[in-house]
Amino acid sequence: MSALHLTVSLAGSGYHPAAWRVSRLPIGPNAAAIQFAARAAESGKLDAMLLGLPVDASAGADKVNALPLDPLPLLGSLIGVTRRIGIAAAWTVDYTEPFHVARVFASLDHLSYGRTAWIADMFGAEALAPRIGRPPQTGDMAEYCERAGEFIDVVKKLWDSWEDAALALDKASGTFVEPDRVHPIHHEGGHEGGHEGGFFTVRGPLNVPRPPQGNPLVILHDPTNPDARPFAAATADVILTSCDSLPRARERYCELQALASPRPLRVLANIGVTLGDTEAAAQRRAAELDAMAPPPAGLRFVGTPEQLVELLGLWQREGACDGLNVLPAVLDDIEPFIEQAIPLAQRGGLFRSDYTGASLREHFGLTRPASRYEGAA
Repeated sequence: MSALHLTVSLAGSGYHPAAWRVSRLPIGPNAAAIQFAARAAESGKLDAMLLGLPVDASAGADKVNALPLDPLPLLGSLIGVTRRIGIAAAWTVDYTEPFHVARVFASLDHLSYGRTAWIADMFGAEALAPRIGRPPQTGDMAEYCERAGEFIDVVKKLWDSWEDAALALDKASGTFVEPDRVHPIHHEGGHEGGHEGGFFTVRGPLNVPRPPQGNPLVILHDPTNPDARPFAAATADVILTSCDSLPRARERYCELQALASPRPLRVLANIGVTLGDTEAAAQRRAAELDAMAPPPAGLRFVGTPEQLVELLGLWQREGACDGLNVLPAVLDDIEPFIEQAIPLAQRGGLFRSDYTGASLREHFGLTRPASRYEGAA
């Protein structure tokens, strides 16, 4: 049985709406708190930390204790204070262009030496529309997924538009780039005002060399609409599920893996975590938070680090996921999670004792894809 994958999501003072009222860490836009959490997560050998993930993807921004800083520059700032852990950031497919996404994440992947992932943010366009000032591109779910699928495919084509050996850097000959190894993608995406034949027309190539991972990982939320699930399973490298019980999570895991086959897919289950030295202490803390604000929906654990590790082992044995994405109720809880729960999981063989690879793809056991244009004329 393979070891679990573990990630942690970092948002504001934590994932409980009342977290900021009890947290000991600096509140508001502050580099110290998030850097503390990033270093702690890396010391625990976690696969990745996720930035910009809301408590509830269907909730409006005013109802979410969300990270107050844009996740992309935050990702860039954390590259300098970490060395091995992966860093994923959310960026919407609704109000951006494929070229911008491809360029930014290729740059970040180079700067991090292959540790980035793109959380392709979807299904929240209605909440953003009044703030952005324009409506979503499509209203029909099938059409929406078709557009998002094409968007992500164009991003990957742009990442592939440079072959690995394109950057020659031959000082003797004066050859900086091998022009035959850089390819326009010639993506033809339909016409203005309609979607017949596609949504995007992008010539390319990208003006950044191919990322160290070939393609940075693409992470998607498990859609609440079952009609969108085949799209997610066919597109993502990692899917984040939100199920309120182990049987539901196991059923969803089997469904997603069947839809993805034979593609390799990693499914992580979101779990809200409130920790205490004793079960009674954890229950008191959860009750204190809930008295100040209703808790977020979804799977919730309240207990000791030892009890959390027992739960991790149960979910692994029951085949409910490939790993878990921890959402600390209060960001301070990352400390007992890393210092107490992780060593127990390592001793029990549930989790790695050290990193064995350098890239985020290697952390997740996913191979580096070859460029689709390799050797093209």
